[in-house]
Formats: sequence, structure tokens, C-alpha cells
Amino acid sequence: MVCVLQGYHAIIYPSDYAYMLCEDPTQVTFNFIVVGGGSAGATVAARLSEIPEWKVLLLEAGSDPPEQTENPLLWNFNLRTKCDWTFFSEKNPLLFKGMEHERCIISRGLVLGGSSSINAMIHLRGTVEDFRQWKNKYGCYGWDYEDVLPYFKKSEDFVDLSRFDPEIHSVGGMLTVTPLTTFDPAYSVIAEAEQSIHLVEMNDFNRKEPVIGYGNFDSTTRNGRRCSTLKAFLMPASNRPNLYVAKNTIVTKIIIVDGVAVGVEFKCSSGEIKSVFCTNEVVLCAGPIKSPQLLMLSGIGPREHLNEHGIHCINDLPVGLNLQDHMSIPALVFTDRKCRPIEDIKKESSDLLKKEMSLFSKNISTLGLSKLMTFYKSNDDLVYPDLQIIKFRVPLNATNSFPNRINLFTNMFGYSKEVTNVYDELNLLSDIIVMAPIILQPLSTGRIKLKSVNPLDDPSIILDYLTHEEEIETLLKGIEFVVKLSKTKSIIDAGLVLEELKLPNCADYVWKTRDYWICVIQNLAAPFYHVASGCRMGPEDDPCTVVNPKLRVKGVIGLRLIDSSIMPKIVSANTNAATIMLAEKGSDIIKECYGVEEKDFSVLSILEDDVSKRSNFKQTLKRYIFLK
Repeated sequence: MVCVLQGYHAIIYPSDYAYMLCEDPTQVTFNFIVVGGGSAGATVAARLSEIPEWKVLLLEAGSDPPEQTENPLLWNFNLRTKCDWTFFSEKNPLLFKGMEHERCIISRGLVLGGSSSINAMIHLRGTVEDFRQWKNKYGCYGWDYEDVLPYFKKSEDFVDLSRFDPEIHSVGGMLTVTPLTTFDPAYSVIAEAEQSIHLVEMNDFNRKEPVIGYGNFDSTTRNGRRCSTLKAFLMPASNRPNLYVAKNTIVTKIIIVDGVAVGVEFKCSSGEIKSVFCTNEVVLCAGPIKSPQLLMLSGIGPREHLNEHGIHCINDLPVGLNLQDHMSIPALVFTDRKCRPIEDIKKESSDLLKKEMSLFSKNISTLGLSKLMTFYKSNDDLVYPDLQIIKFRVPLNATNSFPNRINLFTNMFGYSKEVTNVYDELNLLSDIIVMAPIILQPLSTGRIKLKSVNPLDDPSIILDYLTHEEEIETLLKGIEFVVKLSKTKSIIDAGLVLEELKLPNCADYVWKTRDYWICVIQNLAAPFYHVASGCRMGPEDDPCTVVNPKLRVKGVIGLRLIDSSIMPKIVSANTNAATIMLAEKGSDIIKECYGVEEKDFSVLSILEDDVSKRSNFKQTLKRYIFLK
């Protein structure tokens, strides 16, 4: 269902099975339970329900996305709202000194479509080398570039036919991939500056060859509006009688009996905890924070840690370890300081904002200046880039104009009032343009642990990032690149000035010195919404892995994990496209395991070795009920 509200098209999934489920969880015998209706879960549920004989239950902790999520230009209005989990990290002795309570914010989608309903819609797949490493370094056979490319293409409906390359793109898929438009005058200024320092313009960031240069990324938008996995996959499947979607339904535990996952416990809106069962599999797609937490609450995780919380350990696996993200430094701020009256600055800012916003009403996709992206090598010996530079514009005096009344930089990065005051002062002079270097090859990892056995409590998120000197050096190279850009004729002639951030915590250091930038990193470096890898995929006999290449949770029958937490190594780009790919390929893996042909949706015999235990479902279920 599409409702038109205040000029937006609000996507509302037309039915909600939550009430019926809480009334009587046994009235339907489900084949599959999909936990989490986000980027992966919405895709998996839609694909599995293509099989008419399979009854698929999708459980989503959130509800429908609010209307403002449809406008790409307002994507950061979705942060720290009711559709964001808004997790916070633990304190770090070396980082996050400029953040509220020295804790880093981690935004994740709490809504149908998950983070694809609140993110910046950047559609980057990762490099050929990323997937080569998945196979060759981490033992994920079946996940090399040639193995995953068909699934990137399967999803895709590539709109820009002038750049269409059938070897890497496709049309007719469920997910619309669209180029962006902008009126921003800084676009050509920055592009010219990058060209002047010998960077090459890129035509397609998802090409096979290494991408070193600047250009435009493609977006998951359709007719000027967000194209989330809710819109792309779930809505077209909403009329299927075998797909049941329960909103505002929080899963609290996976029910495992005699090594078999038979169902889940969930919380009703009344607060009552109930159970629902399935005959085939539980597919966990709760995302890179909630999936590790749910596994540990269900007895799957590091034995010593589970024992600390009095949880019986069903299988001792490194759940929550290997957590990765791309660290960024959004601290290179340009003002437009051409000598002119403030009235002219106000009018220029207002006119540009109106022009950009007008594209939405014309069904044209825009993210403003942000469409211009750069990939850069910190070292000439590298083949692939290790730095990404993103840019975004903040209109004059707009840092405190968010509907939730939280400062823009607190919303996006969790910065404290002392820090946001510095940005605010610059934003009173003119629009500000932020350039943020992001490291693409992180070496440090974090960890997710339980805070308590209460499933409604957030987990403990420990971000031990930037502990390798090489990572700091790479970020410094990214800063050096932006400083070099600021000195180009194009930037100077346009009146763009790289401003000093007079951070209270860095007052003892001279601006632009190495010590100053290291202080800025310690205060303002932040992960860039790409958390992944806390339940690593790999060989069955590798003690560092949680799932095997068939995405089965090791040691448990009837339980798979399909979301970004299984990435053995985070891809060298924004993670949403790769997460959808995981869901597409994971859905086909499940179909293959049950002998389902893609074109003939008939359910044949189960082909797995564990068929005897799984086929004894009724006896297993009776045992669970008796034990309970």
C-alpha cells in the first residue's frame, strides 16, 4: 500500500500478522521463520515465499517506515528516531573523546526494510579482491567474485542504460539502481580540483577493475524515492497467501532442542512472551548487532561468556568477535567565505536547497553534493583503494534544524555539545561542506557481548578500532589528501576555505600538524554505519567461524544466519549492496538444500544429512513442550 502524505509516498505493508500470531501461534504450521525484516530478512522472506508450498513467517521488531524516509535528501533525518535502534558503544580509552559520554553512536534500522529504509542509499558492491579473499584467505568456497556477481545482478534493475554493461549489470531485477542528479555548484569545483591533482573520473564504481578516482555512485532509489528492500522485495510479495509478516514483534530467543532449532520465542505487544514453531528452519537476519545477541541469548556463543550470565552453552562458538566497520573522520570542514553580504549568502543557500528539494517532486533522485565520491590509494604500491572520501553539504544555520531537536553532528556521529558548538559557529558563516576520509581496509576489530540475559537490553558493543598504527597512518593520508585538495586553484577560486576546528580537547596542538590531526582522530573518528562481521563465515573446522559457507550455524540443525554479520572480512565499500547479495545467494542455498528448482516451484525431498533429526520434528517439539 502506498499512501500520499504531505507530498511523500509512505510505504505501508498492507497486513500485520502480529495480532493473530499472539492470539494463537499454532494456527499456522510454518516451514520457515525469518527473524528480522531488514535488508537481508525482507529479501530472504520474499524469496523463500516464492515457493507456494512453503509457509514463511517474517518477524520484525519495528513497523512501517515513516513518510520522511522516502526523500533521499532527508536520509539523516531518520537517525535517532523511532526507526533507529540507536545503539551506543562502550567507552574506549583511546577514541571517542569528543562524543557524548565518550560513547560512539551506532545507528541501525528498526523498521521494515531495516537499514535500507534509513540509510544513504549508496549502492556499492565491494571489490573483486574482497570476494577473492573471502574464498582464498577465509575458506569461503562458493563466495568468490564469480560466485557472487550473479546475485548482485539478480537483484538489480539498472536504470542508466547509457552506462549499461551486461557483464556486470542487469535490468528487470527487484532492486532499482539509479544515478543521481544535483544542482550543487561545488560539485564541478571539487571535480575540477580532483582532476587537477591527477585523479581520473570513474564511470562506474562497481566495475571489475580497481577504482581509483572520483565520480558518481549509483543509488537504491526509484523515481526519486528510496528503494528499500521493503519496497523492492517485500511489497511485491505482499499478496502471497503463504507469506505472513508480523510487525512490532521482538524475538527474544531461538528455541533449540537436542541440537535442532525448532522455533523462536517472541514478545507480544501485551508484553507476554510466546513461542512459534517451524518445521524446516529458523533463518536469523536480525542484523550485525542483534543477530550475535540473539545467538548468545539462545546458548550459542563463547562458553566462558555465556557461563558468566548463567546461560547453558549449546555450542561454544566465537559469536560477537571479529566485529568490523569503516572508521571515518568527518572533521574537514569548508566554508564558502567569498566576500559578500550575509543576505546574499542566505539567499544562495536557500535557493540551492529549494532547487535540490524540487527534484523530489519531479521524481528525480538526488543526494545533493554527496553523489560525488572519491576512492584513493594512500600508497602507490597498492592495487585497490584503501580510502574513500565522502562529501556532504549543510545549508546555512541548519545544524540544529532537525525534527528530533538534536544537532546534526550529534545525530550522525554522536558528537558532544562542546564539539557541535564548533561546527555550529562555522555554519553561521555560510553553508559548510564536510569531506570525510574513510578507511576501507580495517585491521582492528571489536566485539559484541551480553550486558544481561534480558533480551530487551542492548548488548555491550566494544569497538577496539584504530589500534593498529597502519590504520592511523591511512587516516592521516586521507586528511593529507583533503588538505592538498583545499590548496588547488579550483577550490581557492571558488572561495571554499578549509577551516580550523577549534576543539577544546585539541587546544594544545597547532592546526594542521600531525599531532593536531591525531588529536582530532582520537576525538572525532567515528564508524560510518557499516558494522559487520561479528559472526564470521568460513570452513566448518575453523575455530574462528560461526557459520559455514552454506550459512548454517555450526553445530545446530535447522538454523541459518544471513546478514552482514557473516562477512568474514568487511567489503571495501558501503555494505548494503553486499548484504542484499548475501540474502539473494542465501535464499538460493536454502532452496537448493531442499531440492527446489528455481523455475519449477515444487518442493522435493530434503537433501541434507540432518534430515533424520529434522524429520523427527513432532517428537522434538513434544520434548521441548515437556521440558518447558
